[in-house]
Amino acid sequence: MSGIVLADQGHFFTGLKTVTGPAGTSVYGTHVQYQTPASVRENLVLVHGGGGQALDMLATPDGRPGWSTIFLRDGFAVHTVDRPGLGRSPFHPDIYGPYGPPAAYEGFVASFAGPSAPGLPPHTQWPGTGDRSDPALATFLAWQEPFVTDAVRAHEDMRAGAVGLLDRIGPSVLLTHSFGGGFGWLALSERPSLVKALVAVEPAGPPFVDHPALGSFTHGLTPVPVNFGPTGSQPKIRGVPIAVVSAECSGFEPACHATAEYLRSCGAAVDEIRLGDLGIHGNGHAMMLEKNNAEVAAVITDWIVKHT
Repeated sequence: MSGIVLADQGHFFTGLKTVTGPAGTSVYGTHVQYQTPASVRENLVLVHGGGGQALDMLATPDGRPGWSTIFLRDGFAVHTVDRPGLGRSPFHPDIYGPYGPPAAYEGFVASFAGPSAPGLPPHTQWPGTGDRSDPALATFLAWQEPFVTDAVRAHEDMRAGAVGLLDRIGPSVLLTHSFGGGFGWLALSERPSLVKALVAVEPAGPPFVDHPALGSFTHGLTPVPVNFGPTGSQPKIRGVPIAVVSAECSGFEPACHATAEYLRSCGAAVDEIRLGDLGIHGNGHAMMLEKNNAEVAAVITDWIVKHT
């Protein structure tokens, strides 16, 4: 935090809902941590991916500044989200229902820290060895959470959190990752006038995917209805700049391209930011945690500045 002068910081919950269970009526919602610099460029909302939490944006597993600090230094008022049932938005089975299995080396090494899949460039940016002797990988696994198994419920909760947050803080740039991409699409659906720009970092996809963990995206990019679509009878996305960011070693680029094409069919003007095309090599799916996370953040800041 050296060199950053804060005008304000704190946290709040938004998108609050109630549910009645064996213990009575409980309240749950979306936790948001915020830090505001003395001179503000824009509001920036950071939304983590599937089994992650705000820690994905707050720090790297090897102890370097995370994207929340980097973007704060770039002049953004940073709002870092814990999606409902994850991180500081606590999970309880009486509220959310069944949980998925816990994070394990056997699945996460290949997805986040291990070698690239055959045919992809070498994955060189993970900040460790990517095996069981790697303290960075152990730390990353320690803060992972199981997926909530009801994708429809998860998206409806993201809708409530997005609406409540934007109604509270006003026009903002949204940056989402992976399964958290739904937060951005639902914000764009419900509060398009409050979304100044949207950066989707390797969003869950492709459109209309039927995935055992992600759910069935029956409405294109979400399993729940949205207020835009590709057909002539559906409202179009107009005027909101969108960037879809992909890394060359994660295998997400085909799905990211399909998502960008779908958004274009919905009327959006979309930039596809392929890090490899920019000479930024070796990144995987969790680029905000990797050795060159500041270099990737600089690309995103540059795009936001040019489009807001």
